[in-house]
Amino acid sequence: MTYLLIAFVLAIILSPLMWFRQSPRQKLITAMRQKAAAKGLRVKLSKPADAREGEGRLEYVTYTLPWNPGSDPSGEPRMEKWLLLKDTHRGDPSPWAEWQWMGRESNDSLVSCIGSTLEKLPKDVVALEASSEGVRIYWQERDDLNDVGVVSHQLSVLRDAIRS
Repeated sequence: MTYLLIAFVLAIILSPLMWFRQSPRQKLITAMRQKAAAKGLRVKLSKPADAREGEGRLEYVTYTLPWNPGSDPSGEPRMEKWLLLKDTHRGDPSPWAEWQWMGRESNDSLVSCIGSTLEKLPKDVVALEASSEGVRIYWQERDDLNDVGVVSHQLSVLRDAIRS
């Protein structure tokens, strides 16, 4: 009887500690973000890319590949300030199905590189952007760990095409 009582007390003490264990999904997200950081990507929670002031929740994660240190901005117009959104009714049409330009379009010399990047990115990426910080995607991280490598490579290719 004493052993049963001790086991019961230990179970009561240890059960709250089990709540701190990560779920498989949380473990995946942690691993994805650690891998992204190791590849030089900056990961941050974000509102939707098309959210207006005061709108939206932090439901997306941005993966940003910064510009190479010491690299000069491109001398060509519309290379580093554009935003593409997926599945939105706002914005202007783009050459790619389901994608819309928000604000300014990119330079025409980037069309093939952007198209190639969009084809290879994970399906749940909802925005692709070039800004003063670097090149970025907005993502909900629903796929697997290997997608971080794909994202890193594709953003690197796009960054090199913008600032070659």
